[in-house]
Amino acid sequence: MVSISKKDLFQAKLTGNLINLENQLQNYFTNSNNLSDFTQDETKNNLHTLTKIYLYQRKYDEAKQLINSILEAKITLLGEENHEVVFILENLAFITYLETYYPFFQDATEAKKLYLKLLAIQKQLYGQNSLKIVQTLIVIGVISTQQEAPAFLAQALHICDSTLTDNDIELAYFLWQIGSALFDKCYFFGAESSELEYIEVVLTESLEICQKYLPESHPLFISCMINLAEAKHHLTHYESAEKLLRKSLAEYEKRFYPFHPQIFNLRYNLIVNLQMQSKHEELVELKKIQDNYREYHEKRIKGIVFSVPDVDTTLYPIEDILTEEDQELDFDFANEYQKMIEKQREYLSQDNFYVANSLENSAYENLRKSELFLLNEVETLFLRALQIKGKILGHNHDEVLDILASLAYVYELQQDQDSYELCSQEIAKLKMTK
Repeated sequence: MVSISKKDLFQAKLTGNLINLENQLQNYFTNSNNLSDFTQDETKNNLHTLTKIYLYQRKYDEAKQLINSILEAKITLLGEENHEVVFILENLAFITYLETYYPFFQDATEAKKLYLKLLAIQKQLYGQNSLKIVQTLIVIGVISTQQEAPAFLAQALHICDSTLTDNDIELAYFLWQIGSALFDKCYFFGAESSELEYIEVVLTESLEICQKYLPESHPLFISCMINLAEAKHHLTHYESAEKLLRKSLAEYEKRFYPFHPQIFNLRYNLIVNLQMQSKHEELVELKKIQDNYREYHEKRIKGIVFSVPDVDTTLYPIEDILTEEDQELDFDFANEYQKMIEKQREYLSQDNFYVANSLENSAYENLRKSELFLLNEVETLFLRALQIKGKILGHNHDEVLDILASLAYVYELQQDQDSYELCSQEIAKLKMTK
């Protein structure tokens, strides 16, 4: 049996040295004797770990090829409607979706087909109203169009309300995801007031559970407050939104450095809120802090604050900029889009501050969306930014420590206590070397 400890995986993630672990797990799964072992937790954990290792390295094709081979062998052996097939299909659908997500959001049709197939098998195995299908329904809702999404999310909400009690943290997680997914759909397509009121009820219920059983510093608690504040703001419940924004901002300021992008976003939302209430006197200090952040951010992008003159912060080489003649040509989307993706991925493989900051900003944006299954993508983006900045700045630099703090926040939100503690220990150890 292959056994990879949480500590081994954590250190490999920080350094980017994942090849050895990948090889161990590949050898394990290429042994045909292991195909019948998915009833064992260790085999399940190994497949899940290997899937994540592929994701950290963005080896989507290798991951899909391996998981597909295991899936086909398992279906041949046991048939399609089987608990082990469900577990393997979950991994395949998950990695197929994330492949389309970054750096450009692409067509998720293939991933949606896999999730719908997974949903059909889950319903056959577990029943129409089983909690085991809730996360699948939420993911399908996120992938679907504005018109299709509410039906899947409403079904997920019905199962939660009829199955879970009001003191269950799991219910709070599901409600948070459902409400946030609905809000994103409504936000971009012009929501009716009634839709927002429905979202407000869902997120309020989630927050009430958090208030009973979690500290205000818990990431789920903070995320609920932030999303509920945004919903209330759009409903013109400005005073209620202001209270939630101030609490969220205070908790973030305790956890992160003053110029953290998420703090900047919260402060901006609070400024807009106060403007809507005509609280002009309270805006002066907030705007001053915000202006200081903008100045800092401009220097950060240029590499000035790091005193490293050789850092390349150019987004694209000058020769890649289109000429006037090029701009007149018709853009062949079908042929050129994949080239754009490959070019962007090639650029993101570079080690410079602009890339690191772009990765961080994407991570914060994904984190804002409050889609629990995207936290693996958030973790991947933070890890890549961490590796770049660790090389350039040194591992005990404040910027690096702050990314580690963001990682710890993600692990806490995932309820991955082991990784959270390892991350906290790493932060404490590096602070001792400053």
